[in-house]
Amino acid sequence: MAEEGSISHYTIAQFKATTSNVNEEKVTKVLNRALIHQPELAVVVSDLTFVRVNVKWHYVCLFLNLFNREIIGHSAAPIKL
Repeated sequence: MAEEGSISHYTIAQFKATTSNVNEEKVTKVLNRALIHQPELAVVVSDLTFVRVNVKWHYVCLFLNLFNREIIGHSAAPIKL
């Protein structure tokens, strides 16, 4: 490249940290992790996450049994706008 007079130009991706006050509210411990004497499936929680795959957004939803921390259900699909 130097012999032909070509110069390579590239940009390094830069991480820019931002601060946000989202989800900074204090949360009380309602369960207090006292699940030992609870029947199975007494407490089920879910998590919904959005991920970008190529140029489309998809969602991933998990249902978790807190009794034994087992995933009892899931769903994933592209978001249709």
